[in-house]
Amino acid sequence: MSLRLGSIPTIVVSSPQAAELFLRTHDLVFASRPKIQASQYLSYGAKGMAFTPYGSYWRTVRKWCTLHLLSSSKVEYFAPIRKAHMGYLVESVKKAAAAGAVVDLSAKIGEFIEDVMCQIIFGRAKDDGFNLRSLIDQVMHLHGLFNISDFMPYLASLDIQSHRRSFPTVNGTIIFWPSVRAFSNLSFTINYTDCHQLTIKTPPTTATL
Repeated sequence: MSLRLGSIPTIVVSSPQAAELFLRTHDLVFASRPKIQASQYLSYGAKGMAFTPYGSYWRTVRKWCTLHLLSSSKVEYFAPIRKAHMGYLVESVKKAAAAGAVVDLSAKIGEFIEDVMCQIIFGRAKDDGFNLRSLIDQVMHLHGLFNISDFMPYLASLDIQSHRRSFPTVNGTIIFWPSVRAFSNLSFTINYTDCHQLTIKTPPTTATL
């Protein structure tokens, strides 16, 4: 079924046969995510791997992530950090259980993930100056909002729903705080022109916990 949402043509896939055409036969044609205003503001013109169009740039960024972030050596490299914070989590749950207190496991696991991410990304434990979890929640919220400008791009300059006013604030936080905190621990060079130059220097040792 073909629809038009604003000025954006949209196809609703409602049968296995049609799904096979979209997901297997013509998967490269439909591999890219829709262009939305949030990704333009929050990921440097949709340069992030999640929203950049499928092509040579996306393949290069995926290769960088695989080689430098998700390789088995990197996962093993940060294993002590994960183990230490898991120990803290288990110990806090044990103390709460011994005291007969109610434990919100969802909140505890969220704090555990945030602690590990801060330690790995910035090389330091989280502090009151920067709330990574809140920032991630804001980014996810802004990406998921219904934005009429995504469906009627010619109305974007009017900012009818006032979404665009939130983007600079969140983006400024993403840029400023990690830059101040992390540059002493992690330096990198990315050439966005040809998408082939990448230099990453990781800390020689893991941070003391």
